[in-house]
Amino acid sequence: MSLKRLRLGCDVSMVVRVFAASSIGAVVLAAGLPAAEAAGKPISVDFVSGPLNDSFFPPLYKGAHDAAHDLGVKLNYIPIDESDIEASSAQTMQAAIAQHPDAIVVGDFIPNVVDPYIKQAVAAGIPVYVDQSGQDQWRADGAFGFVGQQGPQVGSAAAGYLAKDGSKNILCVINVPGNLYLQSICRGLSARATALDLKSEALELPTADSTDQAQVSRDIGAYLQSHRDVNGIFTENAAVGTAAVAALDAAGTGDRVHVGTMEISKIALQEIQNGKLTFLVNEQPYLDGYYAVLFAAQYVKYGLAPVGAVSTGPSIVDKTNIDKILTVFNSEPDIIGSR
Repeated sequence: MSLKRLRLGCDVSMVVRVFAASSIGAVVLAAGLPAAEAAGKPISVDFVSGPLNDSFFPPLYKGAHDAAHDLGVKLNYIPIDESDIEASSAQTMQAAIAQHPDAIVVGDFIPNVVDPYIKQAVAAGIPVYVDQSGQDQWRADGAFGFVGQQGPQVGSAAAGYLAKDGSKNILCVINVPGNLYLQSICRGLSARATALDLKSEALELPTADSTDQAQVSRDIGAYLQSHRDVNGIFTENAAVGTAAVAALDAAGTGDRVHVGTMEISKIALQEIQNGKLTFLVNEQPYLDGYYAVLFAAQYVKYGLAPVGAVSTGPSIVDKTNIDKILTVFNSEPDIIGSR
């Protein structure tokens, strides 16, 4: 896999630094200045996260890019390959550790693979900040913080929204097999559905199908053919959400099945407007990327970090607030979602 790099650097005023440090909340105090600062070099952060052809990650990358620019950080974004996620998760963390940056930010998508490398980096003196996935393991791994959203809360919010719209049996679709974060979302959905006296089911797409939207639509359509009582669907990727809509259109059942999805894309926003999608769950990935670089830089420079996890979602987008989202989406590319 080709590892993509971005090297950025610029000066930043003390006003920006003080505002950024004070606007998040409680902090803890740790060690002093890093070697890079002492030598007059910019702080270096390696950011291991998802590929930019996945609709979730362009806003996350944009946030990381903007934070690096604002703070004068040298950023190296290293994307994993979702089609070979276990091997790629190991390879990208190995590459990050080998460069010995001042800090590593990582999406802990496959904990049994990534956790040992987080511990290895920490043991080597590289502070690690966990981003977007890994909310259950970051403390035990020795990371100094976490930013993102809690998977079970997402599932619970989705089940509650679909229940409000009349869904009685909800299908939760997992688009990356083996991803514990995505699985935890479906578990949260199931728990809330049970509490509301509803039924829920989960469909984990085959790895070979997960990046082929037409095949995903066929997979969902085939499942619905044999599970005709499903009248609510929640997917964990905007492209999968539109694939679910296509499956319902092909079957002629879109009028009786409500669909919600994680992530925001241009097509997903259009489908909210035309009633094909009921709602979107926005983790606000731009904030995932921006805060992760901000917190990493402040920890390296000052020894400061937020206490505990920082939540960026779930934030619900539906017809009640879509106008504001569309205004930003159309004027600020890749901050709200992928085009």
